[in-house]
Amino acid sequence: MLTFASLLEDVKGNAPARAAMSLLDAALARRTSDEQGAFWRAIDLYYVSRKAPGAEPQATEAGPSPTTQAP
Repeated sequence: MLTFASLLEDVKGNAPARAAMSLLDAALARRTSDEQGAFWRAIDLYYVSRKAPGAEPQATEAGPSPTTQAP
């Protein structure tokens, strides 16, 4: 399972990822705690809703994906 902690470990060994994370941290520092939380929740929803390799498609609150067909 992919977690934020594992992403941080990956970032440590990757110079472009560290640079991107620094820019992201600087941008989020200008936002309120509520705005920061909303940002990270949106990121989480995006990645959780993506199909992981080998995983079954997950149902979303918005309904079936456009690629699913009715029986």
